[in-house]
Amino acid sequence: MNYVGITNNLERRAAEHLSSKAISIDAIPGLSNLSRADARAVEQVLIENHGLSKNGGMLMNRINSISTSNPAYAGALQRGAELLRQAGYPGF
Repeated sequence: MNYVGITNNLERRAAEHLSSKAISIDAIPGLSNLSRADARAVEQVLIENHGLSKNGGMLMNRINSISTSNPAYAGALQRGAELLRQAGYPGF
């Protein structure tokens, strides 16, 4: 995994990233039609798990989806992990 992101149009998002980086984008099975809040929660959990490259991690994302100073941060991590478990994502 090189990047995590939210989109309502996977083909468009993949084309945008392909034009600037040599990566492919795949949806995570079982995680379609999420609310924006749920999608951000999943994104943040994956960022926490894989780390941002600027901090020595593997993701090319530039920023966290949810700031650690956001009061909703801890709850979002719990919700994101729950959604990944329900989807059968490895490691959750």
